[in-house]
Amino acid sequence: MKRLGPVLEQAAAWLGPERDAILHDWVRAVAEVRAIPEREAGERCTGALDRLLGRLKEGDVDGLLLEEAGRAEHEVRRGASLVGAALEIRVLNRCLATVLMRACPDREALAETLVALDELGDQRLETLLMAQEDESTRRLVEAQEQAVRAADRAREVQRGNEALRRAEAESRHRAEQIGLLSSVAHRIAPIREPEELMQQAADQIRARMNHTYVAVVVLDDDGILVGRWAGRPGLARASAGRAQGPLGGIIGRAIRTRAPQVVGDVRADGDYHPDVPSTRSEMAIPLLEGPVVIGALDFQSEQPYAFALDDVAAGETLAEFIVIALRNARLYQDAKRTGRPPDER
Repeated sequence: MKRLGPVLEQAAAWLGPERDAILHDWVRAVAEVRAIPEREAGERCTGALDRLLGRLKEGDVDGLLLEEAGRAEHEVRRGASLVGAALEIRVLNRCLATVLMRACPDREALAETLVALDELGDQRLETLLMAQEDESTRRLVEAQEQAVRAADRAREVQRGNEALRRAEAESRHRAEQIGLLSSVAHRIAPIREPEELMQQAADQIRARMNHTYVAVVVLDDDGILVGRWAGRPGLARASAGRAQGPLGGIIGRAIRTRAPQVVGDVRADGDYHPDVPSTRSEMAIPLLEGPVVIGALDFQSEQPYAFALDDVAAGETLAEFIVIALRNARLYQDAKRTGRPPDER
């Protein structure tokens, strides 16, 4: 990350005078997305923003990541979730990008700074994911050791083994989800062409989650869903390609309600649109940019009741990654095409 130091150091010089405005916007956004009081959000955000700007001003990106790794390890050791911290990082990047669009002197500086900021955000998220994965592994080892110590008592051994199998299955599932988030974030973060970004996201998610079909679609100016999708080998369609169609089906319902939709058996759902004949269950997650729905992330499986609550949580986190990546790609394309920063939104 040392190569990003000079770019982010210059970004800190532009961001420093706007510190209070950034904090105000960040606190309000965190309070909204996490559904907590602004006072609580302010207590979390104030120190975090000052530490970030201070490290960037010194060009000490590695020191920032090392410090945040220590904090993440402490949090997971005491049983806290890092989902909230990941949300705060993504929201902060949006607030910083808004200020940079105003403060950067030219489009080249803006494009370079947005790319550096995006890569820093990706590294910060990876730090959280690694801490969570390490803690899951540590707890799994502890569970295995406890099972061995209980081997002298037959009944306890049987109960311990059953508990261990459940713990291992849950840990594998968590590890798979963490690996998925990291893989998708790494793959799509540097992409600056929206259609390629959507295709890569669909390919990566489908391959890692082994679902029948995954699609990333957005609404165009006419309210038509367009995007990219990926299907398992042997699906009765091409393995990957463009997606286009009217706002309907379970995806349409997710967009209209602005809420995730999980259907255990699509045959019993009147809204289901049978575009993939072998589908038995479906999950659709809306892509939310603030209060606005811009599209959806759709999963389909040949297995009935294939999606659980933790799949919804993982899907929502993926959707947030994709929304931010698409926004950054559009900003980059606009800056490159027009020769000036895009209008603030």
